[in-house]
Amino acid sequence: MIQLSERINNKVISANPALIQLPFELFNPYRMIIMQCLKHHGNAEFRQLKNAIPEITDGNLSSHLKVLEQSDYIQVHKEIIDRKLRTAYEITEKGKDDFEKLRKSLLEFYCDKGDDCHV
Repeated sequence: MIQLSERINNKVISANPALIQLPFELFNPYRMIIMQCLKHHGNAEFRQLKNAIPEITDGNLSSHLKVLEQSDYIQVHKEIIDRKLRTAYEITEKGKDDFEKLRKSLLEFYCDKGDDCHV
């Protein structure tokens, strides 16, 4: 088991404590895709998110959105347009901050010092 800092093949391997402290709710590929879409576009409707992740079911997408909403990473906006319910999702400031921390922590975790990684 790798400790916080350990030498493997004459290379020091260090765990990033910031990565361990990040919220569990973001450590899911579907939630990362949802957050990336919302971060990039600002907001999106349910069907737009569904199109961005074609292999996900409506129920599964709804479950992931609910977790993100309950964690205050996204806000849900519902309105009726032409007698149809329109549901849009928007990333919150907390969502932006924690998602950026996750992105940076993952880049630092996977990139060695000499690599051409953009953090």
